[in-house]
Amino acid sequence: MFTGREQSLLFLGAVLGRTAADGSAPVVVITGPDGVGKRTLATKLSHQVADRYPDGQLVARLRADAPGGPATAAEVARSLLRSLGLGEHAPLPWAEQDLLGLWHSETARRRLLVVLEDATDAGQMLPLVPATPGCLLVVTSRKPLPALLTHGAVHHHLEPLAAEHGLQLLSRIVGEERTGRDPDGAAALVAFHGGMPLAIVLAAAELVLQPDLPLSAGLPSPSPSGTTRSDTPVRDAVDTALAHLSPREAGFLQRLALVPAPDLDLASSAAATGTTRDQARVILTELAARGLLDTAQRAAARGDLYTLRPVVRSAAIGVGSPARLAATEATAGYLTHLLQATRACAQLLTPHHRALPRPSLLGHPVEPLRFTHRHEALAWLEAIAPAVGAAMITAVFCDDPAVACALASDLWPLFYYHRDVTMWIIVYEAGLRAALRSGDPMAIREMSSVLALGLVAAERHSEAATHYSRAAALAHAAGDRAGVAQYTSEIGAALHDAGLNDEAQIFLGDALGLYADLDDRRGARLAEMLLGSAAARQGHADFALPVLRMARADLTGLQPTDPLNAARALSYLGEGYSLAGQHDLAVAALVQARREFADVGHRHWTARTTEFLGQAAERAGQPDVALGWYTASLNQYTALTSTRDVKRLNDRIAALPVA
Repeated sequence: MFTGREQSLLFLGAVLGRTAADGSAPVVVITGPDGVGKRTLATKLSHQVADRYPDGQLVARLRADAPGGPATAAEVARSLLRSLGLGEHAPLPWAEQDLLGLWHSETARRRLLVVLEDATDAGQMLPLVPATPGCLLVVTSRKPLPALLTHGAVHHHLEPLAAEHGLQLLSRIVGEERTGRDPDGAAALVAFHGGMPLAIVLAAAELVLQPDLPLSAGLPSPSPSGTTRSDTPVRDAVDTALAHLSPREAGFLQRLALVPAPDLDLASSAAATGTTRDQARVILTELAARGLLDTAQRAAARGDLYTLRPVVRSAAIGVGSPARLAATEATAGYLTHLLQATRACAQLLTPHHRALPRPSLLGHPVEPLRFTHRHEALAWLEAIAPAVGAAMITAVFCDDPAVACALASDLWPLFYYHRDVTMWIIVYEAGLRAALRSGDPMAIREMSSVLALGLVAAERHSEAATHYSRAAALAHAAGDRAGVAQYTSEIGAALHDAGLNDEAQIFLGDALGLYADLDDRRGARLAEMLLGSAAARQGHADFALPVLRMARADLTGLQPTDPLNAARALSYLGEGYSLAGQHDLAVAALVQARREFADVGHRHWTARTTEFLGQAAERAGQPDVALGWYTASLNQYTALTSTRDVKRLNDRIAALPVA
């Protein structure tokens, strides 16, 4: 409820017409202690000026003091872009500079009001300032952010409510008739809570549930020494609200407070608390109504999200079972939920990936999440990505290191599709530490090889070679020829991506022989695909084209299907036709491959195949056609904000002969 902030609204409304000094969006920073009403004022301001920003209002939380640390600029940009409807039918980029570039390009053509709540410092949200005065940025923070002054930011500090406004707020919740009957109790309650809106709301919410009690019942009981229990009104109000919870509600909230996650949805809340989702839904609604849970924005494939204020989290930890026991139960349930859900995603998105066995030391069974299609599974993975780091740290320190290994293994689709290289390396370094602690050779191999792939993507080739060698040696020692084939093929793939075609052919040829001996069609065809591509680029068309045709045919007929790699084989085949001078066949293959990549939602490979079409036209002596394809590819790479690719396409366009 909004009371006593009219002057703040008038002040902020008067400054909104000012343009920032550097021509970027105007910025308003609302500061004050926790519980003073910053979020409410930001919401009211947003509603008041909504008609000036017809393209929408976006809200994101920066998670000061949340488990796992504050949100990064990349995480917030991803959340905001999804709120704009991007990423529903194709993955968003993962690199921070790519996401921020896409965010700035989208805000440059829209009139948006963006609210960033709970900022910790200016550096966290400076990259998110829209680069156009047509947008407005409203930030809430407990402390001033002086670095934003260079952007023309207006700071407004909120003080607690005056006594009369505190009484108005109380009356709006419990009713004017009730405060009129007990003016002394109302005044005492408002005075005790220091005019802090959150404290008044928490106390009033309890009084609404007990209409026969005097208003003085909203005051906390004195301690045996005769003093109150804390030196902050909000903490006192939280303690009082917790004291009125039923044992079941208190235990539920305690376990939520102990979960190592920045936010929780219905499924994860139920898993962490050992309840059904129907039971959890009722308690979550009740706790939110009492002001003990905050509801954040909805997330794709997760639904409504809930967060706890730091003061509520701190107080709730001590209200149920012994904290150590409650933390163990909450963490076990939460990790069980993540393991079940990530395994479901992996089975749908990367069915050919060899998953590690599920650990036996887990919490109670949880209701499984089910995903109906690939985009839904990807959206869920994206939505839980901010929790991955904290979850892996927690899993590493579990009694059973297999939990961390299994979680890392099942998170593979997140990195396979989105290539967040920084988090990729963090997750699999943690997984490798857990695997080494467990001494499980299979887990060590899995973590080593996937970590190596991330290191290759980061161009840390010598470190990658060390991990690949460890995996290959363990496979050889175990007599696992399939493992040796896999790691040999992965080394060849890394060399192919680096453009080292001679070296790549040696490893890919060895892998192909191993896969053929094992009668592994899929592994053989993937090795053949890259072997044929490397040969085509070296001018060996007679060898390359039959190999690429066979790879395409076999990958298309796989069960379970592998549409992404089938399309890759066709794209490489089209490139091979072009290099061999067979232009019509090249165009037909590349156009079809481009369509297939669009169908599976892989925007990077769509752009790359469009680039192949431009190269094919250039080789065929059609510079005008090449320019059209290159321009289309450039636009696609620009939308992905892939800097290296954009530079390469600009260089290609500049090198075309002038008509």
